Amino acid sequence: MLVYAIRHAESLTNIGQDTSLNSDLSELGHKQAEVVGRRFAGVHVDAIYASPFLRCLSTAQSLADSLDLPILLRPELCEYHHLAPGTQVETGLDEVSVIARQHPRVAPCPDHNGPFDWPPADEPFEGVIARTTSFAAFLRDRWRGPDDTVILISHGSPIARLIEAWLTGRPGPWFRFIIDNAAVTALRHYDGTSSLVCLNEITHLDGLPPPTAANYDNNGSIKPVPETGYW
Repeated sequence: MLVYAIRHAESLTNIGQDTSLNSDLSELGHKQAEVVGRRFAGVHVDAIYASPFLRCLSTAQSLADSLDLPILLRPELCEYHHLAPGTQVETGLDEVSVIARQHPRVAPCPDHNGPFDWPPADEPFEGVIARTTSFAAFLRDRWRGPDDTVILISHGSPIARLIEAWLTGRPGPWFRFIIDNAAVTALRHYDGTSSLVCLNEITHLDGLPPPTAANYDNNGSIKPVPETGYW
């Protein structure tokens, strides 16, 4: 089976125009989301999974429209906020039924066992490791066919930890992966072997300016020192 893991497009928080934890996309982010949708138009995809945060749902909308698929919410794909334990901040997330009413293509994932409880803003690092490890196992168990293909829309930290869980199956962190806005990472599981096919693939974004927090410049070269750091 094949997994396309996509970090949400550029958000208003990414460019310093929103301080909330549940910001929407920037103007560039909306353009990136449209390009991502066009990239996968006509590609066989069995399911779209997404974090419930607005920036992820906005990124997934064009994909869902192109593929005529629902956007299935999964708590395991929620953002990890890197906040100290006890930090009192609201994530801004509604209950799953409210989110589904606000976004016609959104639905709770029928394969999710348990309540749709979103991780707290001060979730410990062990929490994001545990949930992404669990989700990697779920994907391999749920989609066993060689041609099964799914897309997930999440955030930098959860995608990084999912890659690690996919490759090692062990709690980490063992590796540091830097994930750019609207970048595509492909993971494959075939004949008992899990592989990383590509990381941070961005050819579909050709012609658009790089995001403010991107690790690459206008000419495609990688910045020696990132403007922002994240897992």
